[in-house]
Amino acid sequence: METRPIPKSTMIYMVILVILGILTYFLTQNGKSQKVTRILNQLGYTKVANVKVYGITKVEDEVTRVQGFKYFVKFEDLLAHKACKGFVYKDFKQKVDKDIICKDNN
Repeated sequence: METRPIPKSTMIYMVILVILGILTYFLTQNGKSQKVTRILNQLGYTKVANVKVYGITKVEDEVTRVQGFKYFVKFEDLLAHKACKGFVYKDFKQKVDKDIICKDNN
């Protein structure tokens, strides 16, 4: 039983789609960490490194009905030499808030 080989043009299209998918993934991840880094700067964490965003949730304040995003993050505070994790929040009125726990780097 013979099988028909995949044409070269189809293989090229598949490789291009895979490369575009990988590129899109990394650009999205980088965009999230840049956005969270700006929020952390507003909160007073001026020198941070290794910012990782584990999840984003759209939330709404029950009292004011203002919507925003809650980012679940993990990062290193270079000034205090601590590893921090928790969440930061930014709503559509540019109000920021945090719930972050930091521990000493060992």
